[in-house]
Amino acid sequence: MNKEYLKDYKFDDKNKIWKKKDFSGIIYNDGDDNENKIFNIIKESYDLSSTSDELQEKTNDWVSNYHLSFLRANIVRPFSKIINDEILELGSGCGAITRFLGESANYVLGVEGSFRRACIARERTRDLENIDIVCDELDCLKINKKFDTVVMIGVLEYSNIYNNDHDPFVKNLKIAKKYLKKGGSLILAIENQLGLKYFAGANEDHIGKPMYGIENRYKKNEPQTFGKIILEKKLKAAGFLHNKFHAAFPDYKFTSTLISEKALKNNLFN
Repeated sequence: MNKEYLKDYKFDDKNKIWKKKDFSGIIYNDGDDNENKIFNIIKESYDLSSTSDELQEKTNDWVSNYHLSFLRANIVRPFSKIINDEILELGSGCGAITRFLGESANYVLGVEGSFRRACIARERTRDLENIDIVCDELDCLKINKKFDTVVMIGVLEYSNIYNNDHDPFVKNLKIAKKYLKKGGSLILAIENQLGLKYFAGANEDHIGKPMYGIENRYKKNEPQTFGKIILEKKLKAAGFLHNKFHAAFPDYKFTSTLISEKALKNNLFN
């Protein structure tokens, strides 16, 4: 299997993914039992599509619903006009969004730091020949190719943990920009640090403590989220000068409604 732009990686015939010989993956997961359960469900399922009722029927807890729900891909469905040619997905997880991208685009290269999750993402897309999965860390990525669209869903907030740069968030955004063709687009989704549920006392999604994000108590080695103003500053610092924002309801994980900033400013919008 000869793909020159992946020359720094070796193809793992057993798991059907690309990885460096000495890379064993980052330490990040939802628990061994949970992820093995997801892997087995996918292996034993026939309909792996992004709208699969079969997979949905096999969910019985939050973790399985998160990785298998057909709602997961709703965060990118409205952008079908730019998800049609060559896509780079940074942070494929267990392949819920990778699957939709593969159904929509000519080619998808998914990157996932966790070895097991990379294998699960490949299993979720096993019938799609237009997808490659690379197992590697974001700041170590070596791909000699540019893409029409880069997708980062639920990834940027973990930059503090896996990148030691003075501003790891800007650094990872610059990595995303590095792989974009001229005129290409970045699709980014992240929790809203100033979401109404947090003001109402809900636990911060990653740390599990109320008011943690609202009071900006994040530490250097923890996931961190942002409000719109800070996020836009980081995007511009990374070279993304023209940005459009959307609000996902109830959130970006299980999106049922996506409202553009333009709509919110329109007096006719109800």
